[in-house]
Amino acid sequence: MILAEGGNIFKDADGVPVTQRIAQTDIKPTLVWLEHMLPGLDLRNNMLGSTGLKPTSGDIDIALDANVVTKEQLVKRLTDWAVANKFDPRDWVRKSGVAVHFKTPIVGVPERGYVQTDFMFLNKPEFSKFILRQDPNSEYKGATRNVLLNSLAKSMGYKLNQNDGIMDRTTNELITDDPDQIAQMLLNPGASREDLGSVEKILAQLKTDPKKDAKLADFRDHMQRAGTPLDENVGYTEVNWMARLRDRIMVQGMQVITEGVRIEHPEDRVLDAGSRGLTQALQGILAAARQPETTTVKWDGKPAIIFGRKPSGEFVLTDKSGFLAKGYDGLATSPEQIEQIMAARGGERGELIAIYKKMFPMLRRTVPQDFRGYVQGDLLYAAQPPVVQGAYEFQPNTVKYRVPADSELGQQIGTSEVGVVVHTQLAAPGAAAEPITATDLVPAPGVLILDPSLRTSGEIKLDKNTVKTIQDIIAQHGSAIDQLFNPQELRDRRITDLPQLIKQYMNSRVRSGSYDDLISGFGTWVQQQAPAKAPRIFDWATQNKTAMAAVFEAFLAVSQLKNDLVRQLDAQAQDVSASVNDEPGHEGYVGQGMKFVDRMRFSAANFARNNPELT
Repeated sequence: MILAEGGNIFKDADGVPVTQRIAQTDIKPTLVWLEHMLPGLDLRNNMLGSTGLKPTSGDIDIALDANVVTKEQLVKRLTDWAVANKFDPRDWVRKSGVAVHFKTPIVGVPERGYVQTDFMFLNKPEFSKFILRQDPNSEYKGATRNVLLNSLAKSMGYKLNQNDGIMDRTTNELITDDPDQIAQMLLNPGASREDLGSVEKILAQLKTDPKKDAKLADFRDHMQRAGTPLDENVGYTEVNWMARLRDRIMVQGMQVITEGVRIEHPEDRVLDAGSRGLTQALQGILAAARQPETTTVKWDGKPAIIFGRKPSGEFVLTDKSGFLAKGYDGLATSPEQIEQIMAARGGERGELIAIYKKMFPMLRRTVPQDFRGYVQGDLLYAAQPPVVQGAYEFQPNTVKYRVPADSELGQQIGTSEVGVVVHTQLAAPGAAAEPITATDLVPAPGVLILDPSLRTSGEIKLDKNTVKTIQDIIAQHGSAIDQLFNPQELRDRRITDLPQLIKQYMNSRVRSGSYDDLISGFGTWVQQQAPAKAPRIFDWATQNKTAMAAVFEAFLAVSQLKNDLVRQLDAQAQDVSASVNDEPGHEGYVGQGMKFVDRMRFSAANFARNNPELT
């Protein structure tokens, strides 16, 4: 039982898929819509594989208990829905093997595009979810993990039936389908299902196992035949975890650690996933241009705030540090407690404390009594903004905003003392973030709640020559780019962080404000930043000159196309105008699982504003 890389079942007359990738934040709202359409089916708690674990998914994989609902019953329900809405069921519902496929409107809104939902009919859904799970932090695919599980089982006289559980290899008798018991059988008596969660976690458990060589024999052979010999030093050890954390902070910044899943710039996709990532970047930008209403505005608020209600219903207001605190209770339930929390951190925080104490009773009124969970947002202003030449003007961070005083939004600002933009909600600290809108909260005196919704949208026409340039790079140099970033080659040459180094270099060029002499400048930068690795990087880059040039060309072409999209989205804004250093434009937009930001305009200015000592 293998999950196919989906999203390609439904196609138009030219053979082009009519479904698209779906952003992580859109998955649960889409499943809520499906649950309303298919009452009695719990879909949100039965996602399979990597669905919902990455910034975007090619499709939505769902486990259904074949003992509760049959394929025929589901097909009939979906077909009846299509007929009732005057659609041709053949364009919406398909069957294959143990699956039923449905062309699903994203969050139930056809204008936002369609994603393919694959309903998998399983006899033991809970066991299948364990078998098909995919750790988003692992460097190995779920299928590779299952090969390793089979190697462990074979060495001990068992076999792993992916539909049923662990069986006796001789008699075919089922022993157990309990993942915790399977972990204890294959690893050690103290192990649990979490220890079987990824190749790295399994290898970490086997480090001191006297039967390690026998357990890994088949897996080593498999990896050798696949051309990727096993690196047995990988594992979720403390040292390995700290190294990963260090690299992540260096490449992505500390904010990534606290915000959960990172939304990438499309131009970085080629560095993350080679030709496949470049294709995703192009498709994402084109999809956003076709359906600009699916994008949302990135408000540049500061500081970040988190508010909501505990399971008990008690109101909470805090910041990111308090929300994720481990050594103390950072979920302040009174103005006095938020003052104590912030004062304990030291430094001059009087003004910030006063703002939080002012917001406390105002934001409490916005959260419904039956709401449970926490809202993430940013502060736009803590006192009514001044009117400058007929418009309210405020600048919480890098971007300056202007709203005509006589507009509908301007009139709302005129009755407020605090402005907050909300973007996501979480059930608990560390939980997955889900979208939220201002309408989910209650209007309250003195506070204006906004959300990232794009108020207006019209036709966007991207430069065809730039699109063709990217398409040509994929067609002509895609294989060479994949070879340049081949993980095994990079491991053998001890330059596994080459893609991350290029990304760091690009960030440094953003901060410098110029992409001039991009390729030649990389050599000098590497020599300065990674002198020990520089000779090995130069040698590999020399062997792959064409691919290196194509990577830099792709980065620039995608940046150009994305900036074209951003400029046209900026031009459509009517209720709010924004500028960075007096140059018109918002911070950026989010859509298709990516963030569309003119980095030379916003990121460089933002870095200079928030890190003046480094500029």
